[in-house]
Amino acid sequence: MGKIKDSIGHTWNKIRKFSSKDTALFLFFVVMAAGFWVLLTFNNNMTHDITVNVKIKKPVNVTLIHELPSSITVTIKDRGLSFLKSFLKSTPTIEIDFNKYVDEKNSSIDISASQLISEVRQLISREASIIKIHPESLNVKYTTIPGKKVPVNWEDNLHNIIANKQFVINPELVTTEPDSVMVYATDHSTLRDISEVDIVAVEIDNLTKTFTKTVRIKPIKNVRTIPERIKLIVPIEPLIKREQEVPISVRNQPQGINLLTFPQSISVSYLVPQSKYKEPINLTVVIDYNDIDLSSNKVNVKVGEVSGAYSDVILSIDSVNYVIERY
Repeated sequence: MGKIKDSIGHTWNKIRKFSSKDTALFLFFVVMAAGFWVLLTFNNNMTHDITVNVKIKKPVNVTLIHELPSSITVTIKDRGLSFLKSFLKSTPTIEIDFNKYVDEKNSSIDISASQLISEVRQLISREASIIKIHPESLNVKYTTIPGKKVPVNWEDNLHNIIANKQFVINPELVTTEPDSVMVYATDHSTLRDISEVDIVAVEIDNLTKTFTKTVRIKPIKNVRTIPERIKLIVPIEPLIKREQEVPISVRNQPQGINLLTFPQSISVSYLVPQSKYKEPINLTVVIDYNDIDLSSNKVNVKVGEVSGAYSDVILSIDSVNYVIERY
């Protein structure tokens, strides 16, 4: 039995050895064929896209109203080997000279398609041909007028941000980071008329925790804001139930009359933001003398002035006894 096992094992080793040589030979020819294919393919002309970064060299006192694109796409026709070399290199960059393309009359930088091609051609091989460039030309407004700082207005958008019914937004705690931005304009009149900037519309509801979002400044024609985005922070607070005794006051009481109520104060429950829980109550409970029905010894009470972030104000009773004193 042992001899049979040894014979089978010896035979298997021979097969495996032969198979390994066979596989290695096969793989060698595959690699050779692939290498020839690569050489033949990359020696031919190929059309491909490359990304070219764009930078601008400008005077310190110049502010672009709209930034140039950070990059352009160039379609070129070149030998595959050149393409492979460019692929292995870092992304090329063209640096636009402000003084070379400035149009002072229109306060703009204008770079035509032919000029853009000329800038790019310096980065590619002589044999390569440029098929197309996107965008085909560049045009951007600029200003040399110093900017001014203005506040960011978020209040007009606050009604679009809604808390869950058990929570509340306290406007006093809403902030933006930063709270103001620099604005630049192409003319003094436009710049003078800007006293604040708005944020773009933000809509969300059923919030139960602090809402934070990076939002854009609403665009203004021929105006640049720096930064163009700010962080809006809207704290959401839970509503806390509170009860307190509030004295009853009388409205429209005639001279010579003194109205006494029993009791003279009643308990009022209400919901208040957590941050204002310990603040003194700022609401009133009133009786209107004109509502008195002399045939009854009771008069209705109601909530009077409410000044503050109160909600769901409930009186413990809706009427009280009264006595009229004359003097």
